[in-house]
Amino acid sequence: MNDQAGALRQIIANIKGQRARTPGTGARVVVVTSGKGGVGKTNVTVNLALALSRKGLRVLIFDADFGLANVDVVLGVTPAYDLAHVVRHRGDIRDAVCDGPYGVRFISGGSGVQELIRLSAGQLADLMDNLLQLDDMADVVLLDTGAGISDHILSMVGAAQEVVVVTTPEPTSIMDAYALIKFLTARAESGPRVRLVVNRADSESEAADTLRKVAAVVRLYLRTEIEEMGFILSDPAVSKAVRLQRPFVLSFPQSAAARNIETLAWRFMGTEPERRPGLRAFFTRMAGR
Repeated sequence: MNDQAGALRQIIANIKGQRARTPGTGARVVVVTSGKGGVGKTNVTVNLALALSRKGLRVLIFDADFGLANVDVVLGVTPAYDLAHVVRHRGDIRDAVCDGPYGVRFISGGSGVQELIRLSAGQLADLMDNLLQLDDMADVVLLDTGAGISDHILSMVGAAQEVVVVTTPEPTSIMDAYALIKFLTARAESGPRVRLVVNRADSESEAADTLRKVAAVVRLYLRTEIEEMGFILSDPAVSKAVRLQRPFVLSFPQSAAARNIETLAWRFMGTEPERRPGLRAFFTRMAGR
């Protein structure tokens, strides 16, 4: 335990030291997505955010699941404004930031993220200046997209530096995750770092087998590597927490799912990228500017 605590302090010191040494370095922007709906992507995002926050990082969740945004439901917090309000009325981005448990903050994207693509150069510049405030608010931004490979989702994952793909062991979920990974890896050197999380596995062996097989197929047919980030076991605590509108790492901290999230958080923190361009760079790439 002492070794783990010491490693944690060193990781956080490295992150903060990097920001201090490199003025203007933005937040670490990570897109969490899936090839298929109903795999528990938002639950993974929210609970991972809480685990990271409890380890000392400032975390912001950007809910970009258009029409089905439910980060607020999982957190049990109702937002007064979303990104669409900021885009349409040129409001202050801070008005759309909601406070959640343990210091985690979130923004509901609404239709605002889609509207970015239609903004004029002047409007986009104004918004980007606004978004710089978010880079100062957070060490990590988790951007929770919708599921699938629609154009607006592909524009987000294609603009990302890091992508976490969530799947389940079900064959249809795996095939859809592979299709998404194929799109990402087709971008060659400009493609993001891709990590795979298996959710709702019946056992550790099933999860490990799924991770290994997907990585092997990607290696064989796409000639690239993805990272096996980890797994979350099927756990009744998860559905109970959803009904309570309280994340399972808080409601049931000793559950198998909560322990699995803790492992994912450790692995995530141990893979700090060399550069973190931040939200401004992410949305500029997404908007194709």
